[in-house]
Amino acid sequence: YIALSHCWGKLRPGEVPRYCTTQDNIVVREKGFSIADLPLTFRDAVKVARGLQVQYLWIDSLCIIQGKNGDWDQESERIEGVYASAYCTVAATSAIDSNAGFLKRNVSSEYVHVQDDSGRTVYVCTSMADFDREVEKEAVLNTRAWVMQERFLSRRTIHFGASQVYWECGEGVYCEDLGTKKHFKLDPKFPNLLFRSGFAATIYFLQSFFEDYSERSLSKHTDRVVAISGLTTRIRDALYTRESYGIFELYLHRNLLWQRSGLRKMTLIEYESVKVPSWSWMAYTRGIKFMDIQHGDLEVATLKYPEGDKNTLITNVWVFRDCHLKEDAESEVVRRQILNLGEMDIGWITYDVEDSKDLGGERGVVVGRRHQNFWSGVREWYILIVRQRAENEYKRVGVGAIQQDYLVREPLEVYIR
Repeated sequence: YIALSHCWGKLRPGEVPRYCTTQDNIVVREKGFSIADLPLTFRDAVKVARGLQVQYLWIDSLCIIQGKNGDWDQESERIEGVYASAYCTVAATSAIDSNAGFLKRNVSSEYVHVQDDSGRTVYVCTSMADFDREVEKEAVLNTRAWVMQERFLSRRTIHFGASQVYWECGEGVYCEDLGTKKHFKLDPKFPNLLFRSGFAATIYFLQSFFEDYSERSLSKHTDRVVAISGLTTRIRDALYTRESYGIFELYLHRNLLWQRSGLRKMTLIEYESVKVPSWSWMAYTRGIKFMDIQHGDLEVATLKYPEGDKNTLITNVWVFRDCHLKEDAESEVVRRQILNLGEMDIGWITYDVEDSKDLGGERGVVVGRRHQNFWSGVREWYILIVRQRAENEYKRVGVGAIQQDYLVREPLEVYIR
């Protein structure tokens, strides 16, 4: 079978397009329906499937019962397997919604070839391939969070761009104008190619991977966990480690050192069926970025991650001393500077959701410190900023860095949730 990767288009909250399968039409649809009743993008996908002589086509809005009393909650967890097992994925890259279609082009490409006396052939094309622009950067399809999982797990994908068709598989990208490009987002046995690249490269990939995903759009914010669950499960199993909402135990300390990527504060997502800890970026909306710490430069602190508990870290908290936050216009800065009593810059804080005017109610959790020469004097600690919400229980509110002389450890261990 072939799987379709496509954009639904802009929908109102709770809107279910008429072409979807619902409890109201499932009985009738099981008896058969006309392809003419489907939107153009779906009809184009049918043409491609027939052209490839593949009998079955999987489209999410048709094969998953949508709306009230649908089976989305159960089927969404199986989507990973749908794309991983498909003969190929057809990506409607140029289609902005279900009605746009992707087979009709606005650009007309013409080709000629010249053969010399030795038999060598040179092809000349009026429209040169630009996979990075046409697929990676400008395609609305690849701004969707769900599409990241669809693309990474597909064995092979045919991208129907506005000017060219691109073939992508584990060997790279092949363009309609016969150009090629090495590109390893498509790994038929994901993440095997990744882990052959080494420890440092794996860390870099995971950070850039999550940064990219966090910036992508979702119709429902509560899909932030499930839309990537297939990929995180595969990575977890390949690393032989535990994973909690985008935080891998093997890379626990580095994974915790994320911060919001823009000026706008993040918003807490109100999940209904899961409880996401405050120290996971999946608990919030909007994009993130990780601290830029070179491989080998982080000396980690002790953090306990209890077996069987995906929501809790156990550690000590630290009190700020002889320092304060610099007065800044909240809307103009991402990082708040920390100053000592002499008004010297000794660190910074980036808040996730709620800002603060002082450090009186804040505590720090030491995640690690930068490796430095013993004789260099000043040492910098990387910290989570936490606030108390119950006895012996704290929540994350930000992240930062500070010179170690301005923190004092409290003796009792607490829970960070």
